[in-house]
Amino acid sequence: MKYSAGFTGEGWFQNEIYIVLSLKVEGLSRNDMLDKILEQNLFQLRSEASIKERFQKVYRRSETFNSELATFFINGSRLDQKALLLYSYLKCFRLPYEFFNEVILYNYRNNKPFIQNIEIEFFIERKEGESEKVAGWRPETKKRLRSSIWMFFRESGLLEEEKTDLYRITPIHMSSKLKDYAKEYDQLLQLLSELR
Repeated sequence: MKYSAGFTGEGWFQNEIYIVLSLKVEGLSRNDMLDKILEQNLFQLRSEASIKERFQKVYRRSETFNSELATFFINGSRLDQKALLLYSYLKCFRLPYEFFNEVILYNYRNNKPFIQNIEIEFFIERKEGESEKVAGWRPETKKRLRSSIWMFFRESGLLEEEKTDLYRITPIHMSSKLKDYAKEYDQLLQLLSELR
């Protein structure tokens, strides 16, 4: 997976991913899905261009779900959906995935239950030293990507703001069925379920 700053334009998109996964389970092709979403304005957006743009992002994330995970998402609790939304984000974007592994999971495993804003600064500096692509991103891009990373981890419930610049690592709640599936079939999902 290559580094990309494309996730700065990502949103939580819970409803949209539910729609796309439901249409996939019905057996619709990508083009048929888009046609139906456009015709019925299922995303409830104002223009065809914004629907198409949103669909691109949502479809990409939906591709991280196999049929079992799609079923877990569609039929699962809100908590399972939140865990799977974070999962799809981490599967699509390398930098947030590495931040999860190298900072959040590392801190958690070493009995450090908090993350400070400065840790994302150090993390990005380290990545700049490892990747010319990351080093070449503009300061505004890096600011947006920090904001996007924090947003996803807060929305999922994995990070909870304690006070300004300090976040507590909290468990990702998921059903026992999803945890059992993760343990058997999916390493990333198992890592997310490790946080108790």
